Amino acid sequence: MRLRWGLALSLLPIGLLTAEWKENGKAVPDKPWARSAGDFGAQLVFTDDPDGLIETWEKPGPAALQHGIANAPRDGDIVAVIFFFGCAAGAKGSCQTSVRFTAYGPDGKPWGDPQDADLWSKRPPGKGLMQLGIGTMGLLLDPDDPLGVYRVKAEVSDKVAKKTLVLERMVTVVEGEEEEADDAEGV
Repeated sequence: MRLRWGLALSLLPIGLLTAEWKENGKAVPDKPWARSAGDFGAQLVFTDDPDGLIETWEKPGPAALQHGIANAPRDGDIVAVIFFFGCAAGAKGSCQTSVRFTAYGPDGKPWGDPQDADLWSKRPPGKGLMQLGIGTMGLLLDPDDPLGVYRVKAEVSDKVAKKTLVLERMVTVVEGEEEEADDAEGV
């Protein structure tokens, strides 16, 4: 069976952090999964624990590159999220940002149809503050889907500022946890 797409447009709890890509306290240049164009920046992160990510997000502190996961079990959650900063306000004072997610299977071919989502259509986070976007994409694999490296491309667009950032990230899907055999009675 093919990969099933899940697109969650529910509002996530909002946390704001100072925006600047840092690792170990030092600013870092753009990466394929974290880019900026002037005051607008975004990063693509995979998580296997969306609730834990939200819990961590709500804690105050300086922003840092979120590394997320690089490997995930086939039978677990794999959710792509976008962190961003610096969206421009339109005439009504709100951002008009969106994201288009496209997934590619281990063979490099498109995996499912591209999915469009609203990223943020509210007032911009304050200058220099980062926001977790509301548009996400869940990768759900069936037991007979192939293991291996899946690639996701996210085209993040600020329609007011007319800027688009193309982010790409990979996640390796591995076999899920196996249930232990019941040896208690020689079965």
